[in-house]
Amino acid sequence: MRQSLLAIALLGVMLAGLGLLMQPSGVLRFAAWGFVVVVVGAAISLRRLGLRETYLLGLVAALSGLVMLWHGDRAEVVLAGAMDQAAYLMCFIIALGLLNEAAARSPSVATCGIYLTRQPPGRRYWALNVGTAVLAVMFNIGTVSFLVPLIQRGISDGPDDGLNPVRQRRQVSALLRGFGWSVIWSPTAIAPLVVASLIPGTDRTRWLVIGLVVFVLILIVGAAEDWLRFRHLRPRRPRVAAPVPWAAVGRFALACGWLFGMSVVFSRLTGGSIVTGLLISCPLMLLGWHAAQVGWAGRHRIGGRLTAVMVNLPGSAPVAVTLACSGYVGRVAADLVPAAQLASALRLDAMPDYLLLWSIPLALSGLSLFALSPIMMAVFFGSLFGALPVLPADPTLIAFAISCGWALSITFSPFATPVLLIDRVTGIAPRQLTWGWNLGFSALAAVSLLPVFVVLTGGQ
Repeated sequence: MRQSLLAIALLGVMLAGLGLLMQPSGVLRFAAWGFVVVVVGAAISLRRLGLRETYLLGLVAALSGLVMLWHGDRAEVVLAGAMDQAAYLMCFIIALGLLNEAAARSPSVATCGIYLTRQPPGRRYWALNVGTAVLAVMFNIGTVSFLVPLIQRGISDGPDDGLNPVRQRRQVSALLRGFGWSVIWSPTAIAPLVVASLIPGTDRTRWLVIGLVVFVLILIVGAAEDWLRFRHLRPRRPRVAAPVPWAAVGRFALACGWLFGMSVVFSRLTGGSIVTGLLISCPLMLLGWHAAQVGWAGRHRIGGRLTAVMVNLPGSAPVAVTLACSGYVGRVAADLVPAAQLASALRLDAMPDYLLLWSIPLALSGLSLFALSPIMMAVFFGSLFGALPVLPADPTLIAFAISCGWALSITFSPFATPVLLIDRVTGIAPRQLTWGWNLGFSALAAVSLLPVFVVLTGGQ
């Protein structure tokens, strides 16, 4: 019974959130808040929440109390905005989870994943890094749980020549880096969704173009670091590259094109952003992809598949609660901090733009070491800059810098969600994966951002 209640509440958050995107309504707003509360309560009763979610719920309670004490008559406005942010992020992750449900059953996606993990050493890093980033458009965080087992299976199927631990390190690192830096350009990444909604004047198209260019730069930096570190290793026997599964690649590309085509149409119809169109498209994509997979002859199986989606839906409760709490905490914390006074004390207006922009990802990734999730810090930084009467730099570049901090934290912080997920799947300790395997890459990536911001600001 409680399991069904949790599934219904999660579905309710998504439907109310999508309804608000299409037509603002006080009734839908309160319904979304109510469903969020029910999700949290049901998840607690089913003991689905871990230490991190409990810690975040404690922060929610503590900061809400501080707002009530310090803000007085503004408390209602502050907490309402925080609840809006929480419901929005929970709606987002549930909607993207529907894509995961559809893609996870796709033979074409499985074929593409196996092809990526079975590449010869010379191009394995490039294939896994870029392939992970592309698959993340559909899977988001589900990309990690999908590809890591394939990597391990490919290693275990190979010859036991003593290099298997090195192969695991190189492949898992390439995957983590590709996923981490996809957030600076991916249209379905949470970072752009959050930050663009908090900082006025953000140009999402320009951000995407800059993000793609910087992604390629970091890809080259990471590939060079990987080659230099392991250039002396030689496998006992060469691995023959498998032929490209063009049919599977074509079907996956067609699915992506259909998704983003629908997103553009819905964004135009609603007058919202491309992200709004994307969220509205997700449930339709679920139905369409399942229908395409079973065909007309198997149409009677669609009902069973949708039932399975509802049965699996409660599994997304922990990450949904994490995102909702992180959004709530980040929004409230930013309201508690006097943005204008802080900017004046730090002399942000006197700092060169490129230095200010470079310091943002460094600060965000540094704060992630205190078990503060990237989403929480992104909401905090976005709300803080969004509250300033005059932004100290170009709003699109500030938003982009925040997403770069998010990307840095994924390979630098042992508390990042993909790192914790890889730990659960493989047993690789978070500190080993981040500080042991990727600290050098993270440092190189951070240094590489400085000339990027110098070029973007014209050295000002």
